[in-house]
Amino acid sequence: MYRNIFSVYTGVLVSIVEIILSIRLIKKWFIEIQHIPISKLEYIFIEAPNKFFLILIFFYAISALLGGFITAFFAKNAKKAYAILTGLILFFIALFHIFFYTFPIWFKIIILPIFFPFSYLGGNLIEFLQKKKWIN
Repeated sequence: MYRNIFSVYTGVLVSIVEIILSIRLIKKWFIEIQHIPISKLEYIFIEAPNKFFLILIFFYAISALLGGFITAFFAKNAKKAYAILTGLILFFIALFHIFFYTFPIWFKIIILPIFFPFSYLGGNLIEFLQKKKWIN
């Protein structure tokens, strides 16, 4: 039981760290928002161009995939279910994040349904790799 809790916690933590690091990385690519410190995140989201949000969607999807992958890797059984639980937790975190910061409306619509399928794909991928004996 503790191993499964640890796996979900680790998957969510890795996803959150990847999202934070990706925001820092993407911020360096755009001249319009380079001067804004990362502590003023709300101003970054207000001043950012649309390309910033398109790249951010990609990194959100990759972070959900990686979180589901790590959760399924450490879970003892019901790997896909725990990966989906990781996606659910990430969904609620993103939901609160959307309410506290200003995003374009199209970003809000696109970002919420990303976490479930990609975390499920991460869990599905680890089960596939373990069935093929590529990962122990």
